[in-house]
Amino acid sequence: MSDEWSRIDLNLLLPLNALLTERNVTRAAERLSMTQPSMSAILARLRRHFDDPLLVREGRGLVLTPLGESLRGPTRVALATGRAALTTGQSFEPTTDERTFTMMASDYVATTLLRPMIGALATQAPGVRFVIHSPQPDPAAALRNRTFDLVLWPLDRATHDLLEFPHTKLFSDEFVLAADQANRMIDEPMTPDGLSGRPVVVVDPSGEGTAALHPIPIGLGMHGSAAITVPTFALALEFLAGTELVAIVQRRLFKKAGPALGLREIPLSDSPPRATIAGFSHPRDFTGQAGRWLHSRLAEAASLL
Repeated sequence: MSDEWSRIDLNLLLPLNALLTERNVTRAAERLSMTQPSMSAILARLRRHFDDPLLVREGRGLVLTPLGESLRGPTRVALATGRAALTTGQSFEPTTDERTFTMMASDYVATTLLRPMIGALATQAPGVRFVIHSPQPDPAAALRNRTFDLVLWPLDRATHDLLEFPHTKLFSDEFVLAADQANRMIDEPMTPDGLSGRPVVVVDPSGEGTAALHPIPIGLGMHGSAAITVPTFALALEFLAGTELVAIVQRRLFKKAGPALGLREIPLSDSPPRATIAGFSHPRDFTGQAGRWLHSRLAEAASLL
């Protein structure tokens, strides 16, 4: 593979990345403002170079060959490295520069990690601003389009596309079952059979019915009945007071808000499930000075949790 990369025409890197990302010759051409015949000719050159079709027909569309899949990550890294080399003069000085970072995070991550970090940076980086958006159904697409500087997402819920982006592991937390103090219909510790049929508050930040960040589908073996769907974990706790509803939330969040709402914590078996939060960025942002500073501050804040 190293010999193949050393002999490749570097002008083909952008089209190669577009083809591997779009998996469609026409869309790849549109992405780079090229004609479809020109992109087809480039694909032919790439196929000769790698001695592999890279894209093959499957049904009505195209899919990547195993080699094509393996090239996606290295191609993005190569492009990011080149861009970083061309932008090394674009320094970032947090004490004096003005900069806005746009981030995607759940309310749990925002209150647990971002709030203390941003509070600590108020005097260290007075010109830096942060805009936090709720999670979207396709965080990988948002990063690919560079809509966000940072996506904070649980690793166990990350798709293959998202995992291809550079990321920093930040912190882990375990899940607990939360219920009203007066709710005695819940066994302790909770077992898969114990939750079956119970009315559950489900968290779906996107509002599209995917419940992408809710822990019930991810290996808990528990299947409650989704009685209510809410956009935030904090709101899920609010709905439990005085009801027979239950919710699966992070332990740190419960300790902050649960007792004040009159809720109790029920352990989820002897080995509570855990989730690890990571910060994902586009390669160009990850390697830039501002991006490196942001990820460093995140890691620093996470180490204090």
